[in-house]
Amino acid sequence: MSRTTKTTRVLATGAVLAAGLLTAPAVAADTESTRTAQDEVVHLTNAERQKAGCPPLTPVATLNQAAQAHTADMAAHGFMDHTGSDGSSVANRVENSGYTGWRSVAENVAAGQPTAAAVVSEWMASSGHRTNILNCALKDIGVGYATSPAKAYGTYWTQDFGTR
Repeated sequence: MSRTTKTTRVLATGAVLAAGLLTAPAVAADTESTRTAQDEVVHLTNAERQKAGCPPLTPVATLNQAAQAHTADMAAHGFMDHTGSDGSSVANRVENSGYTGWRSVAENVAAGQPTAAAVVSEWMASSGHRTNILNCALKDIGVGYATSPAKAYGTYWTQDFGTR
């Protein structure tokens, strides 16, 4: 192999590695923005509960898993519903995620709202969703958020609530 070929191959390999390093933070940033949106939904939901005299909800990892799985399902299939594409209910999903021994669960779903503030505002303007948010007997929360620009709604949201 000639010296020029080795140099070219090394430079090409270096360029590929550099390109990979440059794109890696974009994935991390996307994950970070998703987490921030979910945290903001919890914060805004607890602010509404505080106004109504309810205690704050506690984020629970298993409810987050259930909410995120349902949100990803809605985003992947371009629908918004409490029933999953596999026929699952909120009760099925929270049980399957490991949130067991619950006494009550509830769920809010939405699609198309660009921000956490917009989705919480719309939920508060809807009597059924507002009832879930302001149900002082509910203690735990999980939030899911996903984007799918190729689908009709673009953004998808789920709040799963529970009490054990």
